[in-house]
Amino acid sequence: MARNNSVSATFTMAAGDGAGGFSESVSASAFTSGDAIMLQGNVGTGAVEYVLANYGVAQADGVYFENRDSTNFVTLSLRTATGSSNDVSTLKIAPLGVFLVRCDADQSAITHIGIQADTAACDFVLCVAE
Repeated sequence: MARNNSVSATFTMAAGDGAGGFSESVSASAFTSGDAIMLQGNVGTGAVEYVLANYGVAQADGVYFENRDSTNFVTLSLRTATGSSNDVSTLKIAPLGVFLVRCDADQSAITHIGIQADTAACDFVLCVAE
């Protein structure tokens, strides 16, 4: 059964050092099929790859990633197939950082997601909406 999914985020920066503050918000909805997954886990310094089809999701139209470690960054790799040679984007997610993106369904489908911790194991949350 398809469900309606939406992804929302707000980025706020306080005023200071002679610069004004600002806040930006974004929200995306109307994902094609309505399927979504949430994975909570721990990743070490060896790369782990998640094949979205193994979780019932054909491709990632929306991705939310949260690095719950307060010390180490995590490398997040969005891929069109298995292996790092198929990376569409590789991002370093800061300690306690959050990454949120809505992918264009008409572009190369993100079907695999790689995760790797920098110097020590990190807890994370990965949500994918189709």
